[in-house]
Amino acid sequence: MSRSYYDNWYTPSTPKKVKGGIKAQNQRGSFARNWWGKRWIEVLENFRIGARLTRGKSYARKGQVTSLDIEKGVVKAKVQGSRSGKYTVEVRLTPFKKKEWDQIINAITENSAFAASLLSGDMPLEMEEHLSSMKLSLFPQKRRDLKTSCSCPDSSNPCKHIAAVFYLMAEAFDENPFLLFSLRGMEREDFLARLQGELPQNFATENSSTTEPLPEDPEIFWKGAKIDATPEVFSVSPRIHGSLPKRLGNLPFWRGEEPFQKTMEEIYKNASFFGIGLLEQRIDEEQGQ
Repeated sequence: MSRSYYDNWYTPSTPKKVKGGIKAQNQRGSFARNWWGKRWIEVLENFRIGARLTRGKSYARKGQVTSLDIEKGVVKAKVQGSRSGKYTVEVRLTPFKKKEWDQIINAITENSAFAASLLSGDMPLEMEEHLSSMKLSLFPQKRRDLKTSCSCPDSSNPCKHIAAVFYLMAEAFDENPFLLFSLRGMEREDFLARLQGELPQNFATENSSTTEPLPEDPEIFWKGAKIDATPEVFSVSPRIHGSLPKRLGNLPFWRGEEPFQKTMEEIYKNASFFGIGLLEQRIDEEQGQ
């Protein structure tokens, strides 16, 4: 019996409900916003995995994946299916060799725009196109580039549990493109260290971001510091709300109903307006005395 025949006539089972699973942030439409997250899904769909990819999408949106860790060279996950107990899923992408990483680092350092974008947490499409011209890509080019396994009894590989992990990986990549580098065999810190080591010494200064820097002392970040300025200095709401959470970046597997940064931005915005209201009330009271 052919795979496509099996997929068309297969009757899907109902998975056991999960409490606290990792639900896909996008419950409708595309699973990603940035081009690299979309590219991941596009590549997988071009592999013609079959109907299991669609059922995996449903699993991802229902929150059937209970844990997902993207480590150097491997993704490990737990997925709840229709049976008792969770299935163990692993996804591996063929790692780059040292020579290939050297080529990638050289290509990026030779193009300041690529380097500046990566250092700010963005991945330019032109960089991937440039790597493709060198016959290199962060994404799998062939089906055999991906090594997947699942402890479920389904003989098909990938199964719907693996497919569910694929979709959540797209959202994780969408929030943090460096996870693609990690899956290819180099952690973000190692990659940035190598990248910055190859760049001119004044590059960081010339391409510095206007984003508010994080304080060096973690106590100041969590508890705040004594402010010596007069109250009038803070009578205007910040132009950018939630700048510190934005600097920290999104949580790859945030389990809230809304995206992490959007949630924190709204909290900071409300806190800002509330604080200004209290400040204005205090000033009115002092002027009335």
